Amino acid sequence: MSASNGIDSLAELKALADIIKASVERIEQTVNAHSLTFPSPHTSFSPESEAARNLPEVIAAGSLISAAASQLSALVQPPPLTIISLAMQFHVSTAVRTAVDTHVAEILREAGPQGLHVRDIAKPTNVDPKKLARILRLLATNHVFVEVSPDVFTHNRLSSLLDSGKSVDSMLKSPETRYLGTLGLTAVIGHVTDEAFKSSSYLTETLLDPEFGHSAEPNKSAFNKAFNEEKDLWQFFERPGNEFRLSRFGSAMDGTKNLAPPGAILEGYDWKDLKEGALVVDCGGGVGSQSLTLAKTHPHLHFVVQDRPAVVENGVKFWNENLPGALDSGRVKLQAHDFFDPQPVKNADVFLVRMILHDWSDEFSVKILRRLREAATPDTRLIVVDQLMSYACEEETLKEIPGALLPVPPAPLLPNLGQDFAYYTDLQMMGFFNAQERTVTQFKELLEQGGWKLLAVHHGAPFAISSQKVIAAPI
Repeated sequence: MSASNGIDSLAELKALADIIKASVERIEQTVNAHSLTFPSPHTSFSPESEAARNLPEVIAAGSLISAAASQLSALVQPPPLTIISLAMQFHVSTAVRTAVDTHVAEILREAGPQGLHVRDIAKPTNVDPKKLARILRLLATNHVFVEVSPDVFTHNRLSSLLDSGKSVDSMLKSPETRYLGTLGLTAVIGHVTDEAFKSSSYLTETLLDPEFGHSAEPNKSAFNKAFNEEKDLWQFFERPGNEFRLSRFGSAMDGTKNLAPPGAILEGYDWKDLKEGALVVDCGGGVGSQSLTLAKTHPHLHFVVQDRPAVVENGVKFWNENLPGALDSGRVKLQAHDFFDPQPVKNADVFLVRMILHDWSDEFSVKILRRLREAATPDTRLIVVDQLMSYACEEETLKEIPGALLPVPPAPLLPNLGQDFAYYTDLQMMGFFNAQERTVTQFKELLEQGGWKLLAVHHGAPFAISSQKVIAAPI
């Protein structure tokens, strides 16, 4: 028995094992009922091959398995090993970045399913094969790549996601364009294991700094310490000499769309119930990829997509290629606008703010929200799409907000199911901008400061990323 809470540890162990067993059986029954095959870890990834895993029942069961397995591991491992291993996980990040930058995934794809000896994997980039082998072995131990015989590696499902699809020769000849025209996942990895990783390594020093530690300014963050930079990250990207980083970041943001379920923007709000010709203003919407999905699905809606002038210029080509006639007809308008300036659109039915507020501290987010409130009509609705964080304990106050309260998982699982992706991105936003991901309660308070009332919350399915929504109306 635990002296602190009276929980029988063996009973907890058995309960976690039972959750895993029951959830596996549920997956088996579901995929059989749909005449599907659960994707194998030994085959390459493709969206089509994920059909079984995307079934709602399988997603729900999978989230329980993931939570229970993580908790089970923490329960059975020696505590000193667990805590030290957690402290050393940064080596895995380094290994993933090294695999991407040495084109291991592309080299193994070209080699074929039999795999390749590390001395041949190392040749194209002229790295030390003995050192590379040790890096790949760490990844294989974490189920990325397979070591089929000593120093011979091949692909599995996870490692196939590191493959850009380009030829090794083209990437060696033009390294600065190696992320262009890809799904963007390797660009995401490049960004988070470079700028984000280096910024994170200075979080402790930043937190303890008398000035930076209490700052809400985006240019007094861990990023600024890590890169010895006076400007914020956006200005850093746009400085001459950082063209590659800026290009990679753009590809990475495109790649984050592949982390969200297809059509996620359509969920959680009754777009079809908006009146004919209803106007959606996509604030900081990039070229308008989310508005495009809405426009194709709901032809009765009109759109204004706002972003920086250079982004708006790229948006013209994007819309002409993906929805010809939308710009010419006036159904879609592209508008250069800084969301800290007064909002020029005064008749919006919906303000859509996707993955914007998490880039800014509360102080700056309130300024954005107030600009939108100034331009809102009494019937305007605000839809904020961001990661929604949960506390690692139950939160009773959420019962009053429609959609806010998540189902309570079976004991002894953590209330947040141990899903830590949002917490990773939260610290990433802290490191970059002194910004943050937010809980529902934090969003409620933030919205009220900006002149908005929280009406409802949409969490989406377990494992959903970049698709949670809070819906608000003017106060």
